[in-house]
Order: sequence, then structure tokens, then C-alpha cells
Amino acid sequence: MYWINNRTLSPFSEFRTLQREMNRLFEGIDDDVSMSRFPMLNVWSNEDNVIVTAEIPGLSKDDININVVNNVLTISGERKEEELADDTVCHRYERGVGKFVRTVQLPFAIESGKVTAKYDKGVLIITLPQHEASKPKKIEITTS
Repeated sequence: MYWINNRTLSPFSEFRTLQREMNRLFEGIDDDVSMSRFPMLNVWSNEDNVIVTAEIPGLSKDDININVVNNVLTISGERKEEELADDTVCHRYERGVGKFVRTVQLPFAIESGKVTAKYDKGVLIITLPQHEASKPKKIEITTS
């Protein structure tokens, strides 16, 4: 009769256990990757505009900066850490804090003087009008 020891079932079982413990140990520790994709963006265009929406909850409009230079849109700002009472125990900490910057290469030249931005319920909506010179022009064909 053979006795099966769970430790001898797989030579890698100890490594899997170690990996699970290491993952558990480092769970919740943020590296800078979480804020590098903040805020999440949607970008689309039509004949006249590029529309950019960004989810930026928990900030005031004064905490957000928008710049357009050479057809590159930059959204930046800072989400400050919440101040908690000394006797508060944190059970989960998932929302990133700190400075953020997102840049987007725009698909065509825009009229930077006509850019508008609206911030409502944590969503930033930026409308960037297309420059007249970059709009497609219909070329009439003549016959001789």
C-alpha cells in the first residue's frame, strides 16, 4: 500500500504556495502604473470635432488643467489624499492619489482658441474643433 503525501504530488507545489503567499503579501501595494492610466479616456471624432471624455471623480474643476500644443491634448491635475480621523482603520485603499498627466495625440489639426471643456458629475468632456485647413475639401473635376 502506498501513502500519498500531498507534498510529493508535484515538485512545484511549494513554489505555488510561495507564489500565493507573495501575491497576498504585496496585494494592494500600488506601483506608479495605476495613476499612469488615470484618467480613463474615450476619444472620438466627427466631421467637425474631436471629443474627449475623461472620468475624473472626486476633483473640482479647479484641480484639473487642460492644454493643447501642436495637436497634443494634455490633461493633468492632482487627486489629494483624503484626510481621515486618527482612530480610522482603512480596510481597502484602491483609489489612486497624487499627480496625474494624460496626453493624447489628436487625429488632425484643431482650432485651439475654440476648445471647450465641461465638467459634470466627475466626467470631463472636451470638444476640440477641427481646423478649417485640415478639413477635407471636395475637389471639383472640370472637363476640357
